[in-house]
Amino acid sequence: MMLKLQQLGAQPDTVNLMGGAPPPANWTRFLVGTKRGISPVVVVLLASTLVTIGFWRVLPDRFRVNEQSDYFAAYEPLARNILAGRGFARGFENPSTAYPPGYPLILAGIFGASHWLGVSEEVTLSAFAVMCMALVSMFVFLLARMFWGTLPALITSLIWMTYPFALWLTKQPNSELPFIVVLYGGLCLFWYALSRRLPAQVYFLCGLVFGAAMLIRPIAIGVGVVLSVVIWFSRRELGWRGRWLLIVMLLLGNVVAVSPWEAWVYAKTGNVILLSTNGVNSMRDGLTFAVETKGYRQDSSISPDVVQVMDDIRVHENEITRFGDFRSIIFQEFRSHPVAVIKLLLLKAARSWFATDSQRLERPILLIQLGYLALVAWGTWSAWKRGGLNRKFVIGALLLTVYFWGMTFLALSILRYMVPAVGLLFVLIAGCYPLQSVSESKPALG
Repeated sequence: MMLKLQQLGAQPDTVNLMGGAPPPANWTRFLVGTKRGISPVVVVLLASTLVTIGFWRVLPDRFRVNEQSDYFAAYEPLARNILAGRGFARGFENPSTAYPPGYPLILAGIFGASHWLGVSEEVTLSAFAVMCMALVSMFVFLLARMFWGTLPALITSLIWMTYPFALWLTKQPNSELPFIVVLYGGLCLFWYALSRRLPAQVYFLCGLVFGAAMLIRPIAIGVGVVLSVVIWFSRRELGWRGRWLLIVMLLLGNVVAVSPWEAWVYAKTGNVILLSTNGVNSMRDGLTFAVETKGYRQDSSISPDVVQVMDDIRVHENEITRFGDFRSIIFQEFRSHPVAVIKLLLLKAARSWFATDSQRLERPILLIQLGYLALVAWGTWSAWKRGGLNRKFVIGALLLTVYFWGMTFLALSILRYMVPAVGLLFVLIAGCYPLQSVSESKPALG
């Protein structure tokens, strides 16, 4: 029995660990992972479904309230206007460009399906959340199995599906869950293509998937650039022309995916936008969160000098209409209160890992996060020591984490925006598992 478990954990099934030409791509085996018995993918999907439903059952009533202000203010009205034939409009804003179209279109589909099936919208929204969480768990499993085998991947997917701050997203409609589904689906395809040395066309498909993620949440706007760096350093056997071809195909896929939205907005408004127009508001909120209560934020224990800087920025908030306006405001505050501005920036960087929009329960969240991050650090170091493609995945995951951290730092610095990066870091936990039979072998892209 122990021998079987060791073999189960020691066979990364999509990477040619012994060097030489990679085996041909087999999508069915990659997804199913077994020729007989119950597929571990099915086990992950079912387990995630049960865990999510169980989480809802034990969640206290006081935490069941929908706290997504963006849902009621923007996403739901847009979806209902789309269904009613009024187009992509919200109030007096037609077209509405504060948010990209992906999630409102998803909601419109959910509402339409609910009416067609005769099921309440609450039920269909809950079913969609369960499905998204199950799919993300599956992609976490597939990513981990790609490098470390089935047993470590099962453990990693279990850690993700029971992660309380991912489960928290399932209790209310939000754009993060479908965004993570599309993002992780693209990452599975990207790393499969990289490990199997698939042709450039596959990277174009990856770019399309990441472009779709950008249309759900614009935070993904730079993912293609980050992965271009990974391609450049991972496929050195191709030479610079071959690597540039893969990068161009990846970025071209991004452009093709978002071009219809960009062209439509330009035709309607005459303006070129970067996916949405809410970026300035989000950045401004990230610099004034302690003095803009919005009716639901609790008082925080931030030092008075930092609060004073936030208050000064709030006084000038009407002058901040473009991204460049932040530079002059921050420089002005830095000349007057240099220590307080540095403290504010450090606070934003730290809060990205534990803060909430309502500023509730942040200390318990911080303690829980530290436990998970300790596991991630252990797995990251173990994976790094193995070298080869394992090390390349570590670099890629850390680059994406730094990217999401930077984007969260620029906006409202809360954990919800970092959850996509945290899930990637969880994949690295599988590196803690000892690969006995392959630990000294040579990866295909080493």
